[in-house]
Formats: sequence, C-alpha cells, structure tokens
Amino acid sequence: MRKLGFSGRLLVSAAALAAIGSMAVHFGLRVLYGHETEARYVEMIQWTMPNISRSYALSYTELGPQANRVPLVMRTIAGRLCATGAVFGFDVDDAYAFDIDEPVDLTLTYAPDHSGTFTVHWDANGGEGIGQTSIEPEGGAPLREITVPLDRARFAGQGTLGIDIALRGTNGLAICGIEVSRSGQTVAPRSSGRVRLQIRDAESGDGIAARVGLYDESGRLPLPSDEAVLITRFSDRVRRLWLNGHAFWPSANRQAFYVDESYEATVPAGTYELVVTRGIEYHAHTSTIEIRPNETTEATIELRRYADLAARGWYSGDGHVHIGRTEVRDTNVWKFAAAEDIRVTNLVQMGNLARTHFDQPAWGEAGRFEQEGYVILSAQEDPRTVQHGHTLHYNLEAPIHLATDEYFAYHDAFEEVSRQGGSSGYAHHGQLFNGRRGLALDVPFGLVDFIEVLQNGRLATEPWYDYLNLGYKILPDAGSDFPYMDLPGVVRNYVAIDGPFSADAWFEAFSRGNMYVTNGPFLEFTVNGQPMGSELNVPRNSRLEIVAEADINPEVDSLSHLELVVHGEVVATQRADGSNRITLRTEIPADRSKWIAVRAFGSKQDPSDMTAAHSAPIYVIVDGEPFWKQEAVPELVAQQRQRLDEFLTAEVNPRGDLEPWETLPLMEEEWERQRTQLEARVNEARSRYAQLEARATGETAAAATRLAGSLVLLAGTLTALRIRLSRRRTRQVDGASG
Repeated sequence: MRKLGFSGRLLVSAAALAAIGSMAVHFGLRVLYGHETEARYVEMIQWTMPNISRSYALSYTELGPQANRVPLVMRTIAGRLCATGAVFGFDVDDAYAFDIDEPVDLTLTYAPDHSGTFTVHWDANGGEGIGQTSIEPEGGAPLREITVPLDRARFAGQGTLGIDIALRGTNGLAICGIEVSRSGQTVAPRSSGRVRLQIRDAESGDGIAARVGLYDESGRLPLPSDEAVLITRFSDRVRRLWLNGHAFWPSANRQAFYVDESYEATVPAGTYELVVTRGIEYHAHTSTIEIRPNETTEATIELRRYADLAARGWYSGDGHVHIGRTEVRDTNVWKFAAAEDIRVTNLVQMGNLARTHFDQPAWGEAGRFEQEGYVILSAQEDPRTVQHGHTLHYNLEAPIHLATDEYFAYHDAFEEVSRQGGSSGYAHHGQLFNGRRGLALDVPFGLVDFIEVLQNGRLATEPWYDYLNLGYKILPDAGSDFPYMDLPGVVRNYVAIDGPFSADAWFEAFSRGNMYVTNGPFLEFTVNGQPMGSELNVPRNSRLEIVAEADINPEVDSLSHLELVVHGEVVATQRADGSNRITLRTEIPADRSKWIAVRAFGSKQDPSDMTAAHSAPIYVIVDGEPFWKQEAVPELVAQQRQRLDEFLTAEVNPRGDLEPWETLPLMEEEWERQRTQLEARVNEARSRYAQLEARATGETAAAATRLAGSLVLLAGTLTALRIRLSRRRTRQVDGASG
C-alpha cells in the first residue's frame, strides 16, 4: 500500500511505532495535543541550577540562527554531572529576573576536553535584540569555570519555550554548571502613559494590518500588549519576533510585533521611535512620538504604496510558510500574512518518514480562508528526506503522505499531485538535503514543475539552469520557510492574473509561468510582446524584440543592474543611472531555439545575502527544435548520471535528516529495503537521459535506443556491484568494531 487515503496520517508497522516511541522518550519528543506537534528537538535536562527554572537540549533556540541534530547525553566528568551535546537553552527564573535591562554575569562550568569553541546567546535589549559572544575553551584541567558578561540582558523569554540564554558548541559542548548573577542596575520607569495607534492605507482609508516597532531612546522595545497579533512560531505563541538581516526594516533595532488596524498599550513615558511597514510595495513609516505620563498619545499612521502591483494585475505569494492550523479561519495567521501584504500564503504541512508537523485542518477550497483579497491555504512539504531532498506541493485537494515502507518513491506523490491538478517541485534551491539527486531522478519524467530558487537571502540558479538547458520547462519559486529561515513575505512570487483575483486564478497563472521571484525588485519582461512563461514559435533568424524593466522601492534597496539571460549566459546588461528604475530594450536573432529570462540585482550582492529578482523563462521555438542548449547536453547528462549513481550507492546519513529524533529508527532500515525497489526507476531515468543525449548529438533513433539499453545494462551491473561492495565494507567495519 503506497498511500493511506491521502489523509496525512502515517502507515507504519507495530515494530516501527514501538521504535519511534522509544526514540521519543530518549530524544524528548514533545507533542502538544490539541494544537501542534513540536517539530524541534526539545529535551529537558534533569538537574537543578540556581535561578534557572528550566534547562533544555535543543535543535533551534530562536536566539540567533542555530540548527542541531546532536542528542543530549548526561555523563559524569571529574565528579560533576554534565550535559553533553551541541545546543542548550536556559530559562532564567522569572521571579529572579524578567524583562530587566542591565549587565548580568553568566558563570559557566564546562569540560574543555569535551568542548569546542562555543557561542553564548541571550535575550537582550536594543539593536538586534539578541546578544552574542564567543568562548574559546581553555584546556589543562578536566573542568573550567568562566564568567561571561551579558550586556543589556533582558530575559523576557524570546527563545524556544521561553528560554533566555542559549549555548551553541560547534564541535561538541559539555556544560556542568550554570549560574546567573544580576548587577541590579535596572531602573524601574518613574511613570507611564498610553499609546494608541491606528494603521490605515493612505489611498483607501481602510484599516490594515502591519509590522510595528516602538523603541525608546535606548532601543528597547516595550513588551507588546495582548492587542498585538499572536504569532505561532513552531509550537511557541509569541507577540514579538526577531527580524534577521534579510527582512526589510528601516531601523537598527530589530525586534517587532504585528497589529491589525489598531493597537493600544501602556508603556513607560518617554520619547520613542515608531516604525511601521507592510511588505515591499509600501513606503515605510518612521517617526518620533512622545508618550507623556498619565496621558494617552494617539497616532494615525497612513501607509502609502510605493507601487500597487495588484492594480497592474500582479499578485504576491509566499510558497513556504510553516504554521499549523486547527481551524481554517485562523485570524491570527491571516493577520500575520496580510501585515506583510502577501496575497496568497501557502501554509505548508511538513512530513517525514515518521509523521507530519504544522498540520492543516482542510484542503482544497475547504482549506482556504480569504478576506479582503488575502488568502491563506494548505500546502505540503512531503516527502522529504536527506537522501534525495525536500519536495513542495501546491493547490492540493487532499494531502498526500506516502506509507513508510514506500516513502522513498517520491514519484508516487508527484503523480498524485498532478492527478489532483496541483503543482510539485523541490525546495531549498534544489540543493539542500541532496535535492539534486531527487531532481536527477524526477525531472526526466516531467514531474517537476518548479524549483525554489530564492530563499534565505540567496538566489541559486545552477540546478534550475541545468534543467532548462536540457530542455525541461521548470519554473522558479520563492519561499520564506518560516520559522526556519525568514519571515513570511521576505521572499515572494509575483504572478500576473488576467481578470479578477482568486486563489484558483493565482495558481493557474503560476502554472502558466507568467511570474517572477523577488525579495525587492519588481519586473516586467516580454519577448515580441509576449509575457513570461510564453512559448513563441518563430522562423529562423527572425528578430526577437526584448523589453524588460526593473523597479524597486528605494527604501528596500537601490537597483544595481538588470541582466538579459539566454541559455544561462548574460547577453546584455543595463546598469542603473541613479534612479530606482531600469529599462532594457534590445533585439537578438532567433538563430536557434532558446530560453530567455531577465534578472535584476540591488546593491546587496553578497552571494549569501543579495537583493534580487528573476523572471520565469520565455521559450523561443525555431522550426520545432527543442529550446535546450544543445552543445551542453552531453556534459549535463553526465552530471545527471553521476547523481543517479549516487542515489543508489551513497551511504544513507540518518543523522542528516532534519528530525533524526523521529526518523533515525526508520531511515537506514527503510532506505536499504527500498533502494532496490527504485533501481528500475533509476534505470528508466538513465535511459531517458541517454535518449536525450543521443538526440542532441545527432544519433539516429535506433542508435539512441541501443545506446540507452547498453547504458542501462552497464549502469545496473555497476550499481549492483557497488551496493554489494558497500554492504561488504559495512559488514567488515561492523565486524572490526565488534
């Protein structure tokens, strides 16, 4: 049985369930019945430390970027009970310190022989809102003690499960004691007043949701009142969020909260910086307001659009937001998305070999909540493994979760998505978690509609360009992957809808390819007057008229240049002249079939943190020939063969899965069982690539068939030999270690 009624539930054996239960106890799997499972690794450390109410081993702390898959092990070192692992979090007792603003001494006892360089993070006031300092262990003794000053400590529970301090070891960490000591310098406010905000759209006058920052002269954000939108971050319920460097924000202070039209709170009297934003189409609001003692200060903020893309038929969307719902009409999630001006927000249910997280209550039209032109709806990231990548699927009528004993047969999920009329693709640039192996296997069957090329401040085009150059039509996609990477809407898709907006119209336009991805620039692009995603059939050596335009909200960034890309190569560049708009007009010959796209860049051009936009391709077909880059096909096919070979022969890495505390008992066993079941599929993919190569190099159909057959037989023999050798080496290693 491949699927269990597409219900999102898992079909596993009793033995597997028992194994999962055992691992759940060992790894502290935390299930929040009635709302959300815990997709993070969370295990409470059973010890007592002064002024520390709770201690955890964690995978994510939300106090700075961290990802950990190393489990907690308690051991005795030099007579002390120590927690060994990689990432730990500590909740300072609220009765001792909560929402303070003062230097605090953190004294740590650690075992240097079991610790590499480690970083201390803490909930802080002002600026980033997260303090950070690095510690180099000092050897020469089994235990060492170090006192670390934590500047402007706040301890208001910003991290996972309300933690205030996090420790992260890059090569292991053994913590044997922790103590916090306050300086007592926090000064209580002498008086307070009320602030009352109204947020409106300047053109319509309607109340709107928005992201807000309110900072006193020291950069401190008063804790938001209960009128702020309640945000679901993993299983936490929070009203303030840290803004990483990818998020547009015109302030050096980077903690914020969300409001829906109005907000009121009691805050210490004083002078405040007020910041209000609503995505990349709106001008930001910044001002100074004075909160007087025992008075209510009122402010109406009218946000004005820099660009109204919806009025021009372009509607934004985020393809990758992980927030679970128990009801379709989740107004907090809707407000969160609307505050970032995202018209279509895909709430992505996430699966692995063992279970699903961020569950959605309904699917298809029944799973959509639309209000005021903004829609939240159900999508899925499943199947997903470290062996061949994470997949995304949109516009589903029902969820799809493959049975554990056939979970690696991704094509079953892709084919069912197609049957439902949805779209499928690979997440994380098509690269993380060995996604390139999955692409190599699934693309030649016509199953991959898109690749998530824009995410986490990075535009990654290499895998995508490779498949375009092989002649496969694949779209770009953008997804924030909240809460793992960015806030919703930091990266987004824009699709062009010809007619009234609806979720169906949005997905239809997305599938048609009249779209682009961006984290800042806005694009327009035509070839001979035809829009993105079009296929043009033209006679050889006719002229192709290119018109492209890039625009950007100057408060987000300044434009640098606009590029015309043909077969992955830049053939024309137009640089900015100091304005926030670039127009590129040129002509190129239709000397061969080709794909053509444009991409725009802002002033931020670091490969890991850039402002960029990229159009979907326009496909030019000359005399019925494929739009591939013909001369590159042999090399690209060779790369695909190598990845297919890796797919079957590479050793599985159970620890590399994003939730190994759940999948570890299943990963190695299931992959060994299912690998042989996929050999026929891999060989068929090889055959298709061989036929493609033969066609590109001018071989006859008969020769192509013979070549494909020979390659399949040879590949099958080599694969079987490699698998046997791999298993023999494994047995030898096991025997030696035994």
